[in-house]
Amino acid sequence: MAVSMADVKKLREMTGAGMLDCKKALEEAGGDIEKAKEILRVKGLAKAEKKASRETKEGIVRVKVTEDRKKGAMIELNCETDFVARNEEFQALADEILEHILSTEENANREGDGADILGQKFYRDGAKTIEEIIKEAIAKIGENIRLSRYCRYDTENYLHSYVHGGGRIGVLLEFKAPNLDDKVLRLVQDVAMQIAAMRPEFVSVETIPQEVLEREKNILMEQARQEGKPEHILEKIVQGKLKKFYQEKVLLEQPFIKDDKKSVGKVIEESGLGVEIKRFCRFELGGI
Repeated sequence: MAVSMADVKKLREMTGAGMLDCKKALEEAGGDIEKAKEILRVKGLAKAEKKASRETKEGIVRVKVTEDRKKGAMIELNCETDFVARNEEFQALADEILEHILSTEENANREGDGADILGQKFYRDGAKTIEEIIKEAIAKIGENIRLSRYCRYDTENYLHSYVHGGGRIGVLLEFKAPNLDDKVLRLVQDVAMQIAAMRPEFVSVETIPQEVLEREKNILMEQARQEGKPEHILEKIVQGKLKKFYQEKVLLEQPFIKDDKKSVGKVIEESGLGVEIKRFCRFELGGI
């Protein structure tokens, strides 16, 4: 049957699909716009399946903390090109997924692979899953899109977020402080920038898992043996090299980026603000 251009335009505005696709869907639906929307959705999801194997090396890291600083989340959402990463619809999708993670209580204090939440009912439309929302975006935008990972913190302390490089690096940081003022927030911002720039893996030496520490000690011990060092001084050599390991991997032991004569821990201590770093999550585009 013949369909009006007005209906074609209306369907296009509602779905973002191409004019020709809208016209065909309306013809197939006998002019019923709601039915045409469903036809487009089914066809779009089929197209999305075909794109699902394409590489996703670009994208964005998005992070958000609630106004009371008690709840925060971060995601890495990937696409194929930098052009799409800057696309408003792609960024709006990232914000929607972020909001879903913050709004869905089963995600509290969880982090992991994005696949973990694909089956969840979308917080704004329980008839769709996160996977379906992403597939609809793939069909509309025309590139493969993948939710690589996510992190959500819930705390009685405070949270702070930092994004660097237009969304290439994000940091979600939990800290304890007797109060919140400009001095505390400036210090915490400096610590977040430190995490973004220097890629620490642990907050303090005490938070390094024992198996990680033992593995590092064994590697350093074997290296020293292969260099022909005497057995009776191996332990001393290992302790010296561990200090370098701490300065590289442990946030509070790292040289502070604004004054490398002091460690981050020393800067926090000397501030006298009573700030204590509890945990952090750092995402860099590309899984780093």
